[in-house]
Amino acid sequence: MAKIVVYTGSPGAGIPLAATAEALRAADSGLRTLLITLGPAAGLSALLGVTIGESARNVVQRLDAMAIDASSELAAAWDQARSSLPLPFATIAGDELPQPPSAGATFALLRVRELAPRYERVIIDAGPHDTLIQALGMPDTLRWLSSVLVGLDGPSTRSSLLPGLLLPQEFTDNLRRVLSEAEHLRAILAAPGGVSCYVLRPDATALAEARLAVPAIQLHGLAVGTLVAGPLLPLNPTDARLAPLERLQAALLDEATALWPARPLVRLEGEATTGGYAPLLAAGHAMGDPGATPATSPICNEYHSEAALVLDLPGLPHGTLHLTLSGDELIVRIGPYRRYVPVPPRLRGIKSIRATREGDLLVVRRRT
Repeated sequence: MAKIVVYTGSPGAGIPLAATAEALRAADSGLRTLLITLGPAAGLSALLGVTIGESARNVVQRLDAMAIDASSELAAAWDQARSSLPLPFATIAGDELPQPPSAGATFALLRVRELAPRYERVIIDAGPHDTLIQALGMPDTLRWLSSVLVGLDGPSTRSSLLPGLLLPQEFTDNLRRVLSEAEHLRAILAAPGGVSCYVLRPDATALAEARLAVPAIQLHGLAVGTLVAGPLLPLNPTDARLAPLERLQAALLDEATALWPARPLVRLEGEATTGGYAPLLAAGHAMGDPGATPATSPICNEYHSEAALVLDLPGLPHGTLHLTLSGDELIVRIGPYRRYVPVPPRLRGIKSIRATREGDLLVVRRRT
C-alpha cells in the first residue's frame, strides 16, 4: 500500500503549491507517485503546465496527476444505486442531487483505494481544513443519524424516528453497508503511516485558525506530522518596504514553532509561486520528505498501562475544549469543530470518569 500524505491548511494558494512541490520531489526521488486534487482541475493544470482530468495522467517521469469532479462522481454513484432505493428516492436522478461539502474527499478516498497499489506515494491536495474535517467526521455523522433516525448501530439514548422494523430490509442492509464503507474510507487516512501536512498561511488570522484546526484534524484520527509555512517573503528583502512584513512573518513563524515544538516547521518559499516545473521541484526538495518519519496515532486507549481515552490535541488554546458524555460516546468540541468519539470498551458503563489535560494530551479515565 502506498504511503498517503494529505495536504490541507489555511485557505489560499499554499496548499496546492505545497502538494504539487512534494509530488514532484517524490517522483524526482524515484517514487512512483500519484497527485490527487480536490480543487478545480484548472488550478492543477496551470501549476503543472498540462491538462489534468478525472483520470490519472502522466505528467513527468514517475508522476501521475488527476482531479476529482465530485458532482460527476456523486451523480454516477447515485444512478448506479437508484434501483435499490425506496420511493421517493428512486425517482431522483443523480444530476438533481446537491453536492455535500465532503463529497470530493469521499470520492478521492475511493480512488485512492482503487489506485494505491500502483504507486509508492499518494499525495492528496485536500483543500482548506474545514472541508477535510467535515469529510473525516462523515462516518460519525452517519452513525449518529442511523441510530437516531433508524435505530441502527446499537441502542440510542433516544427513540428512533423511523424504526428499522418498519423499513424494507434491503434499505437497512444498504445503510449498514454505507456505514461500514464510510469507516473503511476514513481508516485509509488514519491507518499507520498515514500523515497530513498543515500548510500555514503566514498571518495572524491563519495562525489563530490553525490552533483549532490542527487539534481538530487529530481529533478525527489523522495525524498532523509537519507544518509548512508559506508562501513566504524572502529573508532580508532587498525592497525596504517589505522589511516590516518580513519581521512580522518571522515573529509568526517563531510563535508557530513554540506552539508545535514536536512537529517540524518547514518553509515554502515565495519563489514557488513563479510558475513552472523547476521552482516547484526546488521548493519540494527544500521542504524535504514529510512522509519519511512515521506519525504517531493521535488517539489511543491506554495511558500509563491504564484504560483510558487519550487524544493528542497539540496547540489547543485553553477555554476552547468542551466535553459531554452521551451514552458510550464522548462528544468533544474544539471551537466550531465537534466529534462523537466512541469510549473504549473498558470504560463503557462507568459513570465516574474524569478528563484531564496532560500537556497536549486529553486523558479520559476512571475516577479514582
